[in-house]
Amino acid sequence: MFNANDIFLSVIIPAFNEEKRVRDNTRAVEQKCDAMRLNYEIILVNDGSVDSTLSRMQECAGSRIKVLSYEKNRGKGFAVRHGMLHAAGRYRLFMDADLSTSLDAMDKFLEAMRQDDYDMIIGDRKSRPGDHTVKQPWHRRFLGKGFIVLSRWCVGKKIKDFTCGFKMFNRKAADIIFKKQQILNWAFDTDLIAIALIHDLRIGEIPVTWNHHHDSAVRPMRNVFTSLAGLLKIKWNILQGVYR
Repeated sequence: MFNANDIFLSVIIPAFNEEKRVRDNTRAVEQKCDAMRLNYEIILVNDGSVDSTLSRMQECAGSRIKVLSYEKNRGKGFAVRHGMLHAAGRYRLFMDADLSTSLDAMDKFLEAMRQDDYDMIIGDRKSRPGDHTVKQPWHRRFLGKGFIVLSRWCVGKKIKDFTCGFKMFNRKAADIIFKKQQILNWAFDTDLIAIALIHDLRIGEIPVTWNHHHDSAVRPMRNVFTSLAGLLKIKWNILQGVYR
């Protein structure tokens, strides 16, 4: 029986203009959680979509599925933060609305959280490139490698994959990280990791099976300058002790 006061897993799904798949993909996540026999909640966050995303989300709403929405597009980092701060689960996972990462990773992440006592787990698409069922275009791989190099410089640690849209936190880590999060654009993943490291949270990295969607809302060439500005801001925040 669903008990809103004893939620084991919160799944946060941010979405911007995902009317074509948000309903079916939410149902897929719901079925996966049911199969795992978890006490769970799914939090759908409409990031100011201008299509029918919100109405598709509302068709899914129920006792286990919440819908959060605001009118202006604020960016993925804001949407994830908004969902996390409304979550109640002992463990909290955010994933992309296109389900690029296989849902099988949910089992592995939860097992590692409980057995290895991690505070945060990052999906790693880099260690097993053969697990990419559809690979990214060359320019996205090139920009991604550059982002990793700059992100490692920012945080001072050799994380394999900063931007995989599949990350899990325990309650303690989520409460610390998302209350201190500063970056809301596409560099927000590095912001989360920087905060975790500063607070000595235990970070795990687990390889995931990943599938690139060619109709993804991410536009790397358009977002490269805002991401660079975000990384410089993170480095400045670290040096100034903002995350303490």
